[in-house]
Amino acid sequence: MNLLIDSFEFGVLTQIHYGVGKLNELPDILKAENYQKVMIVTDPGLANSGLLERLEKILTSGEIQYAVFKEVQPDPTIEVVDTVRQLFLDNQCDAVIGIGGGSSIDTAKGVSAAVANPGDLGQFEGKNKLPNRGPDIIAIPTTAGTGSEVTHAMVLKDTKRKYKMGILSQNLHPKAAILDPQLLTTLPRGLAAITGMDALSHAIESYTSNQAQPITEALGLHAIRLIAKYLRPFVAQRTNLEAATQMMLASTIAGAAFIWGRVAAVHALSHPLGGRYKVPHGLANSILLPVVMEFNASSNQEKFKEIAILLGENVEGLSSREAALRSVDAVKGLIADLDIPPTLGANNVSLSEEEIHIVAQEALDSGVAAANPKVTTLEDLKNILRKAL
Repeated sequence: MNLLIDSFEFGVLTQIHYGVGKLNELPDILKAENYQKVMIVTDPGLANSGLLERLEKILTSGEIQYAVFKEVQPDPTIEVVDTVRQLFLDNQCDAVIGIGGGSSIDTAKGVSAAVANPGDLGQFEGKNKLPNRGPDIIAIPTTAGTGSEVTHAMVLKDTKRKYKMGILSQNLHPKAAILDPQLLTTLPRGLAAITGMDALSHAIESYTSNQAQPITEALGLHAIRLIAKYLRPFVAQRTNLEAATQMMLASTIAGAAFIWGRVAAVHALSHPLGGRYKVPHGLANSILLPVVMEFNASSNQEKFKEIAILLGENVEGLSSREAALRSVDAVKGLIADLDIPPTLGANNVSLSEEEIHIVAQEALDSGVAAANPKVTTLEDLKNILRKAL
């Protein structure tokens, strides 16, 4: 970026409330906004973990009225959003709480959008097409991965098209985010691993993107630094509160980085893999990240060298190219240490040449790959998928 001739935007419009035990202060945060009744949106796993019951007790003791929807599934659909929208209206709620991973928070965003914007949400796909801001969203992440609590993006599945649709709008920024590291300590090991890799993909893609700018670069680098140090110990022992704290911050920081610095070919391909073949988002990103990094490394060897150093690689005495490629080795090593199966085939996903073409075409048509630091053609995307098999 040439700061003499280029321009950029940056802003985090979400009020962040961070602290160990901060969930207990939720009633005060809600009362400050004078909400009369809130809609809680979450998933069955979180409901069964006891965390929903704890949240309900906190709200009841704080004299906050609420309604609950606890059936959010991975890759939430437009139909589910419409169901919860009707519950929101029937219960006369005036704010929506998304508690859980990215699926619950995206569903909460979808409910807010649907309440204020009648009709099929598919008509608002893309950037800045959502005309009206809906009821306030309070995001409470219980994974360290998506960063959705500070972004103005949501991804919903269109089941008719078997397609994951993205909507970006300033009207989707959560009003508040509650970051309580204690909420991460019961996360299953496998989920902690792939959501952590999701955060790393956000940080690396936003740092190397052709839309990167000074603020997103700084945030991306710091997120990489934190993840490099704390993801392994967090996955090994989720009750390690220091590691949980740093991973929660890394996820949020990476979210603030990628919503302006953009994600690229990794996410362009992971969305159709999730929409068509139900590959979990963090898992798809884990598999694709080193393949895309190897493809992109020549675009800015100094940036990839910096990533390698932050991830713990010794690049002394290496050429710029060799040092840049060490970043790929570092990510592959991290994936191995986290026991994430490194290919689609190892996760029982096989693609025919026709399916590879369909996924690559959807990735290209989405426009997400346009932010890739290296110009990416349809054939490039196909080759990346073949290497990921």
